[in-house]
Amino acid sequence: MSAGRPDDGFNDGAATPGGPSPSAPAPPPAPDQAPLLELEQVHAAYGPFRALFGVSIAVPRKSVVALLGPNGAGKSTVARVVTGLVPVSSGRVRFDGRDVTDVRTYQRARLGIAYAPEGRSVFSTLTVEENLALPARSDRGRAATAAALEKAFQAFPQLAARRRQRAGTLSGGEQRMLSLASVLVEPPLLLVVDELSLGLAAVVIDSVFQTLAAIRDAGTSLLIVEQHVDRALSLADHVVLLSKGEVVRQGPVDEMRALATSLPGM
Repeated sequence: MSAGRPDDGFNDGAATPGGPSPSAPAPPPAPDQAPLLELEQVHAAYGPFRALFGVSIAVPRKSVVALLGPNGAGKSTVARVVTGLVPVSSGRVRFDGRDVTDVRTYQRARLGIAYAPEGRSVFSTLTVEENLALPARSDRGRAATAAALEKAFQAFPQLAARRRQRAGTLSGGEQRMLSLASVLVEPPLLLVVDELSLGLAAVVIDSVFQTLAAIRDAGTSLLIVEQHVDRALSLADHVVLLSKGEVVRQGPVDEMRALATSLPGM
């Protein structure tokens, strides 16, 4: 099923029938009103296998967008496109008013895009505390860095008890906690969360979503790929539904809740 292209305002000032002339283009949105992240007609592939077909979505500033759909819908591919791990075949990616389509992953991280993927994305030979210290800016100073680490340990007391332990010896759930706790040390503009709760016990998932809520409340925008639809909807402001690499429908969470929870495979 294919969705028509939404009216997302991507005309770059070009004249349209009945619209403003080239000599009097419409003014661009104010920086605090423009979306933080925009994908415009994005196509992506893994070698010869096409995965995304003209995906257009936006993540407003200081908001949470839940990216939902059945297995194989292309949700994780969208997350990897946003972070630069999967290149765009065609279309554009804009972040904080800048075209980042061809910007590398590490450069996007410096611009303020953080990625919390499923699995164990930690430095296994470093201690818990060393993993948390890595994201801290070098200009913070020792006292500010220590305070940031303590904030992360307060959010995850289980990690505080293991601060001197090598990350590779933690359980899978604890390693995912550590991945998320590192975001608290240096909050990004955008956090992309890709199935972070996969395989975790319910009590750990509770901690994960409480921390995501705290990150949101601190001003970070979130793009969440999540198998637990009800939990994602409880946090989200907007919902994007994907199917077979295309956007089926998107809108405010109150309008999308019934549809999101009723689709097959959800």
